[in-house]
Amino acid sequence: DTSLGDVSFDVDEGETVYAAAVRHGIRWPSICHGDAECGICYMVVTEGEEHLSEKSKQEADRLALGLKAKEPRARLACRTRLKGDAVVERRGVRL
Repeated sequence: DTSLGDVSFDVDEGETVYAAAVRHGIRWPSICHGDAECGICYMVVTEGEEHLSEKSKQEADRLALGLKAKEPRARLACRTRLKGDAVVERRGVRL
């Protein structure tokens, strides 16, 4: 499960947070639609960081160029997979 403020949704094994949000009809900010090219799908992990997939070089490089470059808890929703529950923050996400 991922909790986003008042919005909670299930993320299937092997699925990214972004793909799960789209599958549940949740509008998640992105220009590249999950290709890790725009960096706009960033999220800040507030709980459950230990339940996330490792940050790839591609993800780290994209985050370093984006709006959350100095935020160590930032992740790309299009590259992050869950292995348990997590809570993230992302403005602009809506049903």
